[in-house]
Amino acid sequence: MSTSDRIHEEPTSEREALVQEIEATREELGATVEALAQKADVKAQVHDKVEETKAQVHEKVEETKVQVHDKVEQTKVQVHDKVVELRESKGSLRKKLDTPAAPAAVAAVSAVLLLVSVLRRRRRR
Repeated sequence: MSTSDRIHEEPTSEREALVQEIEATREELGATVEALAQKADVKAQVHDKVEETKAQVHEKVEETKVQVHDKVEQTKVQVHDKVVELRESKGSLRKKLDTPAAPAAVAAVSAVLLLVSVLRRRRRR
């Protein structure tokens, strides 16, 4: 290669490098302008924020529904267990009251009260 060939090649490669640099700068500038336009568009920002908040609220509502449903189901089971327990204890209490010991105990208490009452009357005389 002669020096004249190099001289003609260098400007072409420098020119291509400059063109590529200009294109890259244009792309950067375009992205920057787009970002600035989005920041300047307050109405769009508010709309985006409203939509984001709506989505968050909807998600929270759904979570709360699931939690409430689970708690209701858990409480239903607890209430059912308690009802069964009370029915069983009611049955055993009835059995205790229906046994001959219960009337005997009532008779014994009545006899003691009658005796105490009689003794008090005798002391007053």
